[in-house]
Amino acid sequence: MANIAIFCRKTGATAVNTAAHFRDQGLDVSLFVVEVGVRTKRSATERQFLAAHAQFRRYLVRRSSLRERIRLAATGVFHRLPSACQDLARPDVFRQAKAMGIPAVVVEKHSTPEARDLLERHDISYVLLASSAWLIKEPLLSMPTTRIINAHCAKLPEHRSLDALPWSVLENDPVGLTAHFVDQGIDTGPVLLFEEVVPQPGDNLIRLRQRVDAKKPEVFLKAVRGLVDGTLSPVSQQPSDGVYHRPMTFDELVEAERALQRRVASAESRP
Repeated sequence: MANIAIFCRKTGATAVNTAAHFRDQGLDVSLFVVEVGVRTKRSATERQFLAAHAQFRRYLVRRSSLRERIRLAATGVFHRLPSACQDLARPDVFRQAKAMGIPAVVVEKHSTPEARDLLERHDISYVLLASSAWLIKEPLLSMPTTRIINAHCAKLPEHRSLDALPWSVLENDPVGLTAHFVDQGIDTGPVLLFEEVVPQPGDNLIRLRQRVDAKKPEVFLKAVRGLVDGTLSPVSQQPSDGVYHRPMTFDELVEAERALQRRVASAESRP
C-alpha cells in the first residue's frame, strides 16, 4: 500500500477525520505535515468573498427558525473571532495524532524545501490536502513520485475556484466533491472522481457546504484506493474546459439559496 501524508493546519476536523476514517478502513496515514505560518494578508477577491458570506449568514439568521437562528448566529460569531480563539473549538491535530500514533511534523509553509524533504524521507506517494493557508506550489508540484490530492467542493472542470458550490446550485448542476491532483493552476489538475452530495430537506447553503465537507474523508479514501488498485485513471483538464468563478455577491447568494430551496422542494414532490 502507498504511504500517505496529510497536509493540514494545527487544528481542523478534516485532517483528523480523514486519518481516523482511513484507519477504520484498514489503511494507515504515515504522517501529518502541519503548517503553522500565519497568513496576514487577503486579496481583494477573498475580502469580497468573506464580506458577502457574512452578510448572507445574517440574512439566513433573520429568516430562520429560532433553533436555526441560534446555530447560524453562533457560526457567524465563531468566524469573527481571532484565529487563536477559533482554534480552541477545533480538533487539535497534534493531540489526535499522538493518540493515533501518527507523527505530526511542523513546517512554516507546505510549499517549501523542508516539506519536500519530509515527503521524500517518508517515501510518501500521496498527500491529502486537508487544509493550507497558501496555494500549493513548487518545489512540491514537480516531485517525481509524490502527488497531492485535493477534494474540491464542486464538479470539475465545470466549476472552479471560490463559490463553486453556490454557482453549481444556481446553474442546476450536481453538487458534491471532485478529487483531483493539484497542479500549477487553480482546480485544473487531472480529475480522479466526483462524488455527488444530494441536497436534503433542511439544507441551506451553509448546511449543504458542511455536509459536502464532511464527505472529504470518504472521497480521499476512494481516490487513494482507486489509484493503488488501478481502477481510477486521472483525466486531464484543459483551462478552457470549465469556468473560473468569481465570488458571488450577496444578491447572488440569496438567489442561489432560493434555487436550492426550489431544488429540495421539487425532489420532495416527486413520487
